[in-house]
Amino acid sequence: MIPVASLKPSHRPSSMLPRQALWALALRKHARLSSLPAIGQTGGSVNGDGGPPTPQQGQPQPGQQRQWRQQGQTGSPEPYSPKFRPSYSTSGVTPPAADLEEGVVQGAKVAWSDSLSSLKLRRRCNLVWEGGHPNCVLIVKKPGDAAASHKLKEIGTWLKGHGLQVLVERPVAQSEFSEFETLQPTRHNSLIDLCITLGGDGTVLHLASLFIEDEPLPPVISFAMGTLGFLTPFNASMSRTVLSRLLWPPWQGEPVFCTLRSRKQCEVHWGGQLQRVHHVLNECLIDRGASPAMLQLECFVDGSHITTAQADGLIISTPSGSTAYSMSAGGPMVAPSVPCTLLTPVAPHSLSFRPVVVPEHSVIEVHLPQSSRSHARASFDGRHTMRMLRDSSIVCRTSRHALPMINMHPLDEDWYEGITQKLSWTGSLRHGTPYLGSGGGQR
Repeated sequence: MIPVASLKPSHRPSSMLPRQALWALALRKHARLSSLPAIGQTGGSVNGDGGPPTPQQGQPQPGQQRQWRQQGQTGSPEPYSPKFRPSYSTSGVTPPAADLEEGVVQGAKVAWSDSLSSLKLRRRCNLVWEGGHPNCVLIVKKPGDAAASHKLKEIGTWLKGHGLQVLVERPVAQSEFSEFETLQPTRHNSLIDLCITLGGDGTVLHLASLFIEDEPLPPVISFAMGTLGFLTPFNASMSRTVLSRLLWPPWQGEPVFCTLRSRKQCEVHWGGQLQRVHHVLNECLIDRGASPAMLQLECFVDGSHITTAQADGLIISTPSGSTAYSMSAGGPMVAPSVPCTLLTPVAPHSLSFRPVVVPEHSVIEVHLPQSSRSHARASFDGRHTMRMLRDSSIVCRTSRHALPMINMHPLDEDWYEGITQKLSWTGSLRHGTPYLGSGGGQR
């Protein structure tokens, strides 16, 4: 065997070449490949006398390329305009009464944005207030936050000065703002026709937990005053402007974009009896808690046994919860209007147990068998933590009524902006920032 050191440079293995030489080889190879015409390319040919190829039809000339480079552009001077145009309306004209549906959102009627779809997904809509504007407003703030308290006082005083009834939670009324009326769920929940949250996603989850019955819910508008939020599209500094457009002329009649975010009704069964019922906006989590042992969980979908999972836990998530714990455990990100449920394992023992997406209306049942090595722990949107005993089960089905979330933009545009800006999803290494086109419709 000939020592590598005795080989001439031209015969050395590529792995032994200096790093600078490897880069030079790669660049020369790239230059050779880029000079070849692409497969299927037409309009360019080599002259018969061996001269340079003629310019291809539609290819920019060198002078035009120099002009684009001077303008700071690397490609086409015009951004690509999508062929599809959404069918939603921004004309400010109230839809005909025949196109409005009642009983979906408390205090408002809805006109479906997906009305042209044969599937009738019934997730994205425009709101039309039944009385022209809301009359009873519930404001929920992030606890222990001075900026949120200041903003609540500002908004509440402003709304109350315009004749609206303003409600706050009992602890807030007792410790900070006695000038506002205290929320009494049994009395007020059926009267509230708008909810305002000041905080992050956790504040929205807390608000959703205040409505324990599966009844039509009032629309929610969320102002960001937390850390990372996918449910809070509005900036708190714009609160008065945004609320003015919702409540009074001259903005009355403008479309109020809304997404109905599905919730899960989670029933805890043990000893043949129903123990508890919780409604979750994000997820139901079953994990091993403080036990060092893995869980053994029997999973059923629509009554059929699909697997017996050995893992640290299992997440049953809505599309809204797909960017929360489920995403951290390796689950997919799902747009909020997609009618589905996610089953995401937490640290599964089997590499073949990957996250699964099932239809929204499927009933999911998770049973902790008697032979399990330990008890389990269950939590619902990070709250109501409880011990799950052996031979107990949790049945999750989609709630009949979703949580109406008011959006800044139509359809799922707020969600795409959220994952792009807050998670840097699809951030390009070449251009530094994601491509932002002209958009699909008017705003």
